[in-house]
Amino acid sequence: MPPHEKVVANVSAAVKGFFARGQSFRIFYGSTNSTRPKHTDRFVDISGLSNVLEVDTSCRATVVEPNVPMDKLVQATLAHGMIPPVVMKFPGITVGGGYAGSAGESSSFKYGYFDQTVKSVEMVLAYGEVVTASESGNPDLFKGAASSVGTLGITTKLELKLIPARHFVKLVYHPYPTIHETTEALRKATEDPQNDYVDGIIYSDSHGVLMTGQLTDEIPPSEKPQKFSGSWDPWFYLHAKRNPTGKFSTDYIPIAEYLFRYDRGGFWVGTQSFRYFGFVPFNKYTRWFLNDFMHTRMM
Repeated sequence: MPPHEKVVANVSAAVKGFFARGQSFRIFYGSTNSTRPKHTDRFVDISGLSNVLEVDTSCRATVVEPNVPMDKLVQATLAHGMIPPVVMKFPGITVGGGYAGSAGESSSFKYGYFDQTVKSVEMVLAYGEVVTASESGNPDLFKGAASSVGTLGITTKLELKLIPARHFVKLVYHPYPTIHETTEALRKATEDPQNDYVDGIIYSDSHGVLMTGQLTDEIPPSEKPQKFSGSWDPWFYLHAKRNPTGKFSTDYIPIAEYLFRYDRGGFWVGTQSFRYFGFVPFNKYTRWFLNDFMHTRMM
């Protein structure tokens, strides 16, 4: 595996060449869902930038390359008892994608968008120069490149903030009979400093569910951890929907299971595949049988 500096030097040299020739180019990340025509003769390959370079618990920070997906990032930081404060819900979303496109998650009421948890970023500019941007150095670039969809340069390295992890998220489900009551309860929940995560789903004009989560290492002896990643586990949105209005319930969810709780079924998008193939019933047995196709990386 080439060291980070060598890969970045190759990227810089390629960009300089395209700039000198006045040619446009595309970026090859290693995989894509894009349906645009390929330009095999004009691209910059950054597929090698897919490593977690450092986890520093004393500084509560990690240094990563842009093609690191969320599940790999969480696995690496959890090994040191830390997690990123904002983690995109789908495990295959990359750090670079989160910075370039931004993302708001259930912890964003506390920490902001994903790009607001970035401490510094290394980029290759349009003419090939390699620069580092942060709040103290190149601050305009640092602020402008976030959510810019890669238009200001190629991101090659990011330093992210970390927070202490816990084993579980204690998640409380609060069903409400109206949209107004659900959104008002959600607003109040974001003002409660005890909450680490706040999420909500509106199922209909007469059914909404607020979910409030708190990081914890403790689980009552009478409780079992609730998981969502196994083939027989429930899809999260169906699980959250199960309680009637006014009946609160509580789950203790392993932290990684919580962060990627919407992976199976892709929120509720996976239900559309069953509707498309109308002859396939939508139940726990068909969801089990088709489980391999129901993860966001596959869909």
